[in-house]
Amino acid sequence: MELYLTSWAVWMPPSAMTQQDTPDVSLPALTAVPAMTRRRLSKLTKLAFEVALNTVVTGQQISTIFTSRHGDLHKTLGLLQQLAERDDISPSQFALSVHNAISGQFSIFSQNYADSNAIAAGADSLHYALLEAAARFSSEPQLQQLLVVYADEPVPAPYQTFCKDPSIPIALALLLGRDGDKLLFEMQPDAASTASDDHALQLLPLLQGDVTQLSIAGHQRHWLWQRA
Repeated sequence: MELYLTSWAVWMPPSAMTQQDTPDVSLPALTAVPAMTRRRLSKLTKLAFEVALNTVVTGQQISTIFTSRHGDLHKTLGLLQQLAERDDISPSQFALSVHNAISGQFSIFSQNYADSNAIAAGADSLHYALLEAAARFSSEPQLQQLLVVYADEPVPAPYQTFCKDPSIPIALALLLGRDGDKLLFEMQPDAASTASDDHALQLLPLLQGDVTQLSIAGHQRHWLWQRA
């Protein structure tokens, strides 16, 4: 399978980029979003908005695929805790906790009325979103551009025992088209079934041009990448 990368953007805490040991919980500035709107966005939504708005312009009509392993799990946990305490649940908070909520919020803010999809596929969520993108370019000759946005953050404390992926808050946007930097990828069975974490982080060296090929272990799959 092949993809053509037009542009891309990534956000992660400054400490991750400078390899500091102290955790950095800062958020993107998101200056393109008015303060009143910005205050209503969850942390995960802000991450997704930051990279998406650094890749496309407001009002641009472009198909989108939003993907996240956990979605807004912090919001979901709050709702579950309210249920456990027999409190009333806010319908708006529930609506904003589902996986396609960010897609809807971004479409409204950016006035983008093109089709959108939301994908959650465990540790392989980013890769299955890219597989979806490759399938669409192959089956839809009229499709000229497509934006893939991945965003995730470490799971809340009650789930830390069960999952450490991702290790840091991170968002990645890939603007794909019919030309640009050619990326080839394929999936092969992973006999060991040992999924690695932080797929977005592992993909960065390829996007930056530091390497021309790499292999990422997913759940029962190996994802093999090559920069043509």
